[in-house]
Amino acid sequence: LSHFLLVSSKNSSSQPTRLYQMSIAANTPQTKHFRRPIALAAMLVSLVLVATGCGSSSTTKEALSLNGDSVSVDKFEKLILQLADAQQITLENGQATGDVARSVLGAMLRGLATSQIVEQYNEAATQADKDAVLAQMQEDPNFDALGPDLKDLILSMNTEDLVLARIKAPAEKEVAAMYENAPASLGAMCVQHILVKESATADKVLKLLNEGGDFKKLAGEYSIEPNAGETGGVLGSADGDCLLLSDYQAQFDAGFTAGALLAKPGVPYGPVKSSFGYHVILARPYADITLSLNALLAKTPGQMLVVGLLATSTVTVGSQYGHFDAATNKIVAN
Repeated sequence: LSHFLLVSSKNSSSQPTRLYQMSIAANTPQTKHFRRPIALAAMLVSLVLVATGCGSSSTTKEALSLNGDSVSVDKFEKLILQLADAQQITLENGQATGDVARSVLGAMLRGLATSQIVEQYNEAATQADKDAVLAQMQEDPNFDALGPDLKDLILSMNTEDLVLARIKAPAEKEVAAMYENAPASLGAMCVQHILVKESATADKVLKLLNEGGDFKKLAGEYSIEPNAGETGGVLGSADGDCLLLSDYQAQFDAGFTAGALLAKPGVPYGPVKSSFGYHVILARPYADITLSLNALLAKTPGQMLVVGLLATSTVTVGSQYGHFDAATNKIVAN
Protein backbone atom coordinates (compact mmCIF):
# COMPACT_ATOMS: atom_id res chain seq x y z
CA LEU A 1 0.00 0.00 0.00
CA SER A 2 2.77 2.43 0.74
CA HIS A 3 5.76 3.61 -1.22
CA PHE A 4 8.17 2.81 1.59
CA LEU A 5 6.80 0.19 3.99
CA LEU A 6 7.95 -3.42 4.23
CA VAL A 7 11.35 -3.02 2.61
CA SER A 8 13.10 -6.20 3.60
CA SER A 9 14.88 -7.80 0.70
CA LYS A 10 16.30 -7.27 -2.74
CA ASN A 11 15.13 -9.45 -5.56
CA SER A 12 16.47 -9.33 -9.05
CA SER A 13 15.21 -10.79 -12.25
CA SER A 14 15.55 -10.08 -15.90
CA GLN A 15 12.97 -9.85 -18.58
CA PRO A 16 13.26 -9.10 -22.27
CA THR A 17 12.59 -5.69 -23.66
CA ARG A 18 11.32 -5.01 -27.09
CA LEU A 19 9.82 -2.93 -29.77
CA TYR A 20 6.43 -4.41 -30.47
CA GLN A 21 6.05 -6.04 -33.85
CA MET A 22 2.35 -6.38 -34.58
CA SER A 23 1.18 -8.65 -37.33
CA ILE A 24 -2.03 -7.54 -39.03
CA ALA A 25 -3.51 -11.00 -38.60
CA ALA A 26 -2.38 -11.46 -35.02
CA ASN A 27 -4.51 -11.00 -31.94
CA THR A 28 -1.57 -10.45 -29.59
CA PRO A 29 1.64 -8.44 -29.97
CA GLN A 30 4.75 -10.28 -31.06
CA THR A 31 7.69 -9.33 -28.92
CA LYS A 32 10.67 -11.04 -30.51
CA HIS A 33 12.55 -7.99 -31.76
CA PHE A 34 14.74 -5.32 -30.20
CA ARG A 35 15.24 -7.03 -26.87
CA ARG A 36 17.60 -5.98 -24.11
CA PRO A 37 17.78 -7.39 -20.57
CA ILE A 38 16.87 -5.27 -17.57
CA ALA A 39 17.28 -5.95 -13.87
CA LEU A 40 14.45 -5.12 -11.50
CA ALA A 41 15.27 -4.56 -7.79
CA ALA A 42 12.49 -4.64 -5.20
CA MET A 43 13.87 -2.18 -2.68
CA LEU A 44 10.70 -0.23 -1.89
CA VAL A 45 7.20 -1.67 -2.01
CA SER A 46 5.13 -0.16 -4.85
CA LEU A 47 8.01 2.12 -5.80
CA VAL A 48 7.92 3.24 -9.40
CA LEU A 49 10.99 4.94 -10.84
CA VAL A 50 9.37 7.56 -13.05
CA ALA A 51 11.93 10.34 -13.12
CA THR A 52 12.42 11.44 -16.72
CA GLY A 53 12.01 14.34 -19.07
CA CYS A 54 14.36 17.26 -19.59
CA GLY A 55 16.62 16.23 -16.75
CA SER A 56 19.72 17.95 -15.47
CA SER A 57 21.98 17.85 -12.44
CA SER A 58 22.74 20.53 -9.90
CA THR A 59 24.76 21.01 -6.76
CA THR A 60 22.22 23.25 -5.02
CA LYS A 61 20.52 22.54 -1.71
CA GLU A 62 17.71 20.85 -3.61
CA ALA A 63 17.74 17.09 -3.88
CA LEU A 64 15.28 17.28 -6.77
CA SER A 65 12.78 19.65 -8.32
CA LEU A 66 9.89 19.50 -10.76
CA ASN A 67 8.36 22.58 -12.31
CA GLY A 68 9.31 24.73 -9.34
CA ASP A 69 8.31 22.22 -6.65
CA SER A 70 11.33 20.86 -4.85
CA VAL A 71 12.63 18.56 -2.13
CA SER A 72 15.53 19.96 -0.12
CA VAL A 73 18.64 17.95 0.63
CA ASP A 74 17.93 18.36 4.36
CA LYS A 75 14.43 16.93 4.02
CA PHE A 76 15.63 14.07 1.87
CA GLU A 77 18.46 13.14 4.24
CA LYS A 78 16.07 13.28 7.21
CA LEU A 79 13.76 10.81 5.45
CA ILE A 80 16.69 8.52 4.68
CA LEU A 81 17.63 8.46 8.37
CA GLN A 82 14.04 7.73 9.37
CA LEU A 83 13.88 4.88 6.87
CA ALA A 84 17.07 3.48 8.37
CA ASP A 85 15.77 3.87 11.94
CA ALA A 86 12.68 1.91 10.93
CA GLN A 87 14.97 -0.77 9.43
CA GLN A 88 13.49 -0.23 6.01
CA ILE A 89 16.92 0.40 4.48
CA THR A 90 20.49 -0.32 5.54
CA LEU A 91 23.06 2.46 5.68
CA GLU A 92 26.70 1.91 4.81
CA ASN A 93 29.08 4.05 6.85
CA GLY A 94 26.11 6.16 7.89
CA GLN A 95 24.92 6.83 4.34
CA ALA A 96 22.44 5.29 1.95
CA THR A 97 23.93 3.61 -1.10
CA GLY A 98 23.47 5.33 -4.42
CA ASP A 99 20.84 2.88 -5.63
CA VAL A 100 18.75 3.29 -2.48
CA ALA A 101 19.01 7.10 -2.60
CA ARG A 102 17.98 7.18 -6.24
CA SER A 103 15.06 4.84 -5.58
CA VAL A 104 13.72 6.98 -2.77
CA LEU A 105 14.18 10.11 -4.88
CA GLY A 106 12.30 8.44 -7.71
CA ALA A 107 9.34 7.75 -5.45
CA MET A 108 9.38 11.31 -4.13
CA LEU A 109 9.51 12.69 -7.65
CA ARG A 110 6.48 10.67 -8.61
CA GLY A 111 4.77 12.16 -5.56
CA LEU A 112 5.53 15.67 -6.79
CA ALA A 113 4.18 14.84 -10.24
CA THR A 114 1.04 13.29 -8.79
CA SER A 115 0.40 16.39 -6.69
CA GLN A 116 0.74 18.62 -9.74
CA ILE A 117 -1.63 16.52 -11.86
CA VAL A 118 -4.18 16.35 -9.05
CA GLU A 119 -4.10 20.14 -8.76
CA GLN A 120 -4.13 20.72 -12.51
CA TYR A 121 -7.27 18.63 -12.92
CA ASN A 122 -9.02 20.23 -9.94
CA GLU A 123 -9.20 17.16 -7.75
CA ALA A 124 -8.56 17.13 -4.00
CA ALA A 125 -8.19 14.62 -1.22
CA THR A 126 -11.12 14.24 1.15
CA GLN A 127 -10.95 13.49 4.83
CA ALA A 128 -12.34 10.07 4.00
CA ASP A 129 -9.35 9.47 1.69
CA LYS A 130 -6.91 10.39 4.42
CA ASP A 131 -8.72 8.32 7.03
CA ALA A 132 -8.77 5.26 4.79
CA VAL A 133 -5.04 5.46 4.07
CA LEU A 134 -4.16 6.12 7.69
CA ALA A 135 -6.22 3.12 8.82
CA GLN A 136 -4.35 0.90 6.39
CA MET A 137 -1.00 2.28 7.49
CA GLN A 138 -1.82 1.61 11.14
CA GLU A 139 -2.50 -2.03 10.37
CA ASP A 140 1.11 -2.47 9.35
CA PRO A 141 3.34 -3.82 12.17
CA ASN A 142 6.12 -1.40 11.18
CA PHE A 143 3.94 1.69 11.50
CA ASP A 144 5.04 2.69 15.00
CA ALA A 145 8.68 2.50 14.00
CA LEU A 146 8.29 5.15 11.32
CA GLY A 147 9.47 8.70 11.98
CA PRO A 148 6.96 11.58 11.80
CA ASP A 149 8.23 12.97 8.50
CA LEU A 150 8.13 9.54 6.92
CA LYS A 151 4.60 8.92 8.17
CA ASP A 152 3.45 12.24 6.74
CA LEU A 153 5.05 11.52 3.38
CA ILE A 154 3.57 8.05 3.11
CA LEU A 155 0.14 9.35 4.08
CA SER A 156 0.32 12.18 1.58
CA MET A 157 1.58 10.11 -1.34
CA ASN A 158 -0.88 7.27 -0.88
CA THR A 159 -3.79 9.64 -0.35
CA GLU A 160 -3.00 11.45 -3.57
CA ASP A 161 -2.81 8.11 -5.36
CA LEU A 162 -6.45 7.58 -4.38
CA VAL A 163 -7.30 11.00 -5.77
CA LEU A 164 -5.33 10.30 -8.94
CA ALA A 165 -7.54 7.29 -9.63
CA ARG A 166 -10.57 9.61 -9.80
CA ILE A 167 -9.16 11.82 -12.54
CA LYS A 168 -10.97 11.55 -15.85
CA ALA A 169 -9.33 11.64 -19.24
CA PRO A 170 -9.09 15.09 -20.82
CA ALA A 171 -11.71 16.07 -23.38
CA GLU A 172 -10.88 15.04 -26.93
CA LYS A 173 -10.15 18.63 -27.97
CA GLU A 174 -7.61 18.97 -25.15
CA VAL A 175 -6.08 15.60 -26.03
CA ALA A 176 -5.60 16.76 -29.62
CA ALA A 177 -3.92 19.99 -28.51
CA MET A 178 -1.64 18.20 -26.05
CA TYR A 179 -0.65 15.63 -28.66
CA GLU A 180 0.20 18.24 -31.27
CA ASN A 181 2.32 20.14 -28.75
CA ALA A 182 4.08 17.16 -27.17
CA PRO A 183 2.78 13.62 -27.81
CA ALA A 184 4.54 12.21 -24.75
CA SER A 185 2.63 14.58 -22.46
CA LEU A 186 -0.32 12.18 -22.62
CA GLY A 187 1.72 9.27 -21.34
CA ALA A 188 1.44 7.32 -24.59
CA MET A 189 3.44 6.87 -27.77
CA CYS A 190 1.89 6.34 -31.21
CA VAL A 191 4.77 5.81 -33.61
CA GLN A 192 5.95 3.89 -36.61
CA HIS A 193 9.51 3.35 -37.70
CA ILE A 194 11.80 2.06 -40.42
CA LEU A 195 14.82 0.06 -39.27
CA VAL A 196 17.93 -0.25 -41.43
CA LYS A 197 21.48 -1.44 -40.87
CA GLU A 198 23.43 1.61 -42.01
CA SER A 199 23.17 5.29 -41.14
CA ALA A 200 23.53 6.21 -44.80
CA THR A 201 20.47 4.14 -45.66
CA ALA A 202 18.50 5.87 -42.92
CA ASP A 203 19.56 9.24 -44.36
CA LYS A 204 18.32 8.10 -47.76
CA VAL A 205 14.97 6.98 -46.37
CA LEU A 206 14.60 10.23 -44.45
CA LYS A 207 15.27 12.20 -47.63
CA LEU A 208 12.66 10.21 -49.55
CA LEU A 209 10.09 10.79 -46.81
CA ASN A 210 10.79 14.51 -46.71
CA GLU A 211 10.23 14.55 -50.47
CA GLY A 212 6.76 13.11 -49.98
CA GLY A 213 7.43 9.37 -49.94
CA ASP A 214 4.85 7.03 -48.41
CA PHE A 215 6.01 5.74 -45.02
CA LYS A 216 4.39 2.31 -45.27
CA LYS A 217 5.68 1.75 -48.79
CA LEU A 218 9.21 2.74 -47.82
CA ALA A 219 9.03 0.56 -44.71
CA GLY A 220 8.25 -2.42 -46.91
CA GLU A 221 11.09 -1.56 -49.25
CA TYR A 222 13.85 -0.68 -46.80
CA SER A 223 13.08 -1.90 -43.27
CA ILE A 224 14.81 -5.04 -42.02
CA GLU A 225 12.09 -5.56 -39.43
CA PRO A 226 9.96 -8.63 -40.22
CA ASN A 227 6.51 -7.88 -41.67
CA ALA A 228 7.33 -4.20 -42.08
CA GLY A 229 5.60 -4.22 -45.46
CA GLU A 230 2.36 -5.30 -43.80
CA THR A 231 2.55 -3.22 -40.62
CA GLY A 232 4.19 -0.14 -42.10
CA GLY A 233 6.44 -0.15 -39.05
CA VAL A 234 3.56 0.71 -36.72
CA LEU A 235 4.33 -0.13 -33.09
CA GLY A 236 1.07 -1.11 -31.49
CA SER A 237 -0.74 -3.97 -29.83
CA ALA A 238 -3.95 -5.90 -30.15
CA ASP A 239 -5.62 -2.96 -28.37
CA GLY A 240 -4.63 -0.32 -30.91
CA ASP A 241 -1.91 1.75 -32.50
CA CYS A 242 -0.60 3.40 -29.30
CA LEU A 243 1.39 2.04 -26.37
CA LEU A 244 1.96 3.35 -22.88
CA LEU A 245 4.97 5.63 -22.62
CA SER A 246 5.91 3.75 -19.45
CA ASP A 247 6.22 0.58 -21.54
CA TYR A 248 8.69 2.30 -23.82
CA GLN A 249 10.68 3.62 -20.89
CA ALA A 250 10.77 0.33 -18.99
CA GLN A 251 11.07 -2.18 -21.80
CA PHE A 252 12.17 -0.75 -25.12
CA ASP A 253 15.68 -0.17 -26.38
CA ALA A 254 16.89 3.03 -24.73
CA GLY A 255 18.32 4.52 -27.91
CA PHE A 256 15.05 4.03 -29.75
CA THR A 257 12.99 5.47 -26.91
CA ALA A 258 15.20 8.55 -26.72
CA GLY A 259 14.55 9.20 -30.40
CA ALA A 260 10.83 8.53 -30.15
CA LEU A 261 10.52 11.11 -27.38
CA LEU A 262 11.97 13.75 -29.71
CA ALA A 263 9.73 13.00 -32.68
CA LYS A 264 7.03 15.52 -33.60
CA PRO A 265 3.64 14.51 -35.02
CA GLY A 266 3.76 13.94 -38.76
CA VAL A 267 7.46 14.80 -39.10
CA PRO A 268 9.93 11.97 -39.86
CA TYR A 269 12.82 11.99 -37.37
CA GLY A 270 16.23 10.38 -37.52
CA PRO A 271 18.51 8.70 -37.96
CA VAL A 272 18.17 7.25 -34.44
CA LYS A 273 20.79 4.70 -33.44
CA SER A 274 19.81 1.73 -31.30
CA SER A 275 21.44 -1.58 -30.54
CA PHE A 276 19.66 -3.00 -33.60
CA GLY A 277 20.63 -0.48 -36.25
CA TYR A 278 19.31 2.88 -37.36
CA HIS A 279 15.70 4.03 -37.25
CA VAL A 280 13.64 6.66 -38.97
CA ILE A 281 10.77 7.39 -36.57
CA LEU A 282 7.40 9.02 -37.20
CA ALA A 283 5.10 10.18 -34.43
CA ARG A 284 1.88 9.47 -36.25
CA PRO A 285 -0.50 12.34 -37.06
CA TYR A 286 -3.26 12.74 -34.50
CA ALA A 287 -5.96 12.05 -37.09
CA ASP A 288 -4.52 8.57 -37.62
CA ILE A 289 -4.52 7.54 -33.96
CA THR A 290 -7.43 9.47 -32.44
CA LEU A 291 -9.51 6.44 -31.49
CA SER A 292 -6.58 4.36 -30.22
CA LEU A 293 -5.11 7.14 -28.11
CA ASN A 294 -8.38 8.17 -26.50
CA ALA A 295 -9.30 4.55 -25.78
CA LEU A 296 -5.96 4.04 -24.06
CA LEU A 297 -6.36 7.25 -22.06
CA ALA A 298 -9.77 6.16 -20.84
CA LYS A 299 -8.25 3.20 -18.98
CA THR A 300 -5.75 4.85 -16.61
CA PRO A 301 -5.78 8.59 -17.34
CA GLY A 302 -4.31 9.75 -14.03
CA GLN A 303 -1.31 7.45 -14.17
CA MET A 304 -0.68 8.26 -17.82
CA LEU A 305 -0.82 12.00 -17.19
CA VAL A 306 1.71 11.69 -14.37
CA VAL A 307 4.12 9.84 -16.65
CA GLY A 308 3.45 12.36 -19.41
CA LEU A 309 4.07 15.31 -17.11
CA LEU A 310 7.44 13.94 -16.10
CA ALA A 311 8.37 13.19 -19.69
CA THR A 312 7.76 16.76 -20.81
CA SER A 313 8.85 18.78 -17.78
CA THR A 314 12.14 20.12 -16.52
CA VAL A 315 13.32 17.82 -13.75
CA THR A 316 16.48 18.56 -11.82
CA VAL A 317 18.31 16.26 -9.44
CA GLY A 318 21.26 17.04 -7.19
CA SER A 319 24.45 15.86 -8.87
CA GLN A 320 25.53 14.08 -5.70
CA TYR A 321 22.72 11.59 -6.31
CA GLY A 322 22.88 11.21 -10.09
CA HIS A 323 20.99 12.49 -13.11
CA PHE A 324 17.94 11.69 -15.17
CA ASP A 325 17.93 9.33 -18.11
CA ALA A 326 14.77 10.15 -20.04
CA ALA A 327 14.87 7.04 -22.19
CA THR A 328 14.88 4.58 -19.30
CA ASN A 329 12.80 6.77 -16.99
CA LYS A 330 15.21 6.41 -14.12
CA ILE A 331 17.59 8.39 -11.99
CA VAL A 332 21.00 6.95 -12.78
CA ALA A 333 24.49 7.46 -11.43
CA ASN A 334 26.68 10.19 -12.93
